[in-house]
Amino acid sequence: MKNLKALTVVAVVLLVVGLVSCNKDKTNQDLTKSVVGTYEGTLTTNNLKTTSPAIADISKVNDYTIEIHCYGDDIDTTFMLELYEDGDMMRVCFTDNDFYNEYGHHESENHHMMGNDNGWTTWQQHMSNEHNQNDKHYGYFDMNDHKFNYIFKIDSSSSVYTQEFSGVLK
Repeated sequence: MKNLKALTVVAVVLLVVGLVSCNKDKTNQDLTKSVVGTYEGTLTTNNLKTTSPAIADISKVNDYTIEIHCYGDDIDTTFMLELYEDGDMMRVCFTDNDFYNEYGHHESENHHMMGNDNGWTTWQQHMSNEHNQNDKHYGYFDMNDHKFNYIFKIDSSSSVYTQEFSGVLK
């Protein structure tokens, strides 16, 4: 009788553990963990062909959004971007109103929750579902070399030009 009770208790415990582990929601990977930090590099202005030192401080907003503070002699700006995995790259795209201002439409509801193995939308899914063929993107992280590149569009009163940041994680 004692053995039957013990066997019943063990069976119930195994059943509960099995049910809990099977019903566990897939947790999304923190995409920001491999890109946050300080990137030291240069800022190159296309219309002047000049280069100056610059820094980009990357901090986490949530598991797929970062805030970038890029500063140096020729720039001091802060903005947010969303992250999308793309092989050895972590691609970036605008958020909220910045997305609308650049592309002329809002992102779809739950645009970052379409799900890959990590639970997030991949770059290919993002491009297919949120963008037109000719939409331009301005930056990326090279995960192998720990580099961050980003092109800023500068709209001055007399002209539009670009400044490109290129930096390495320190």
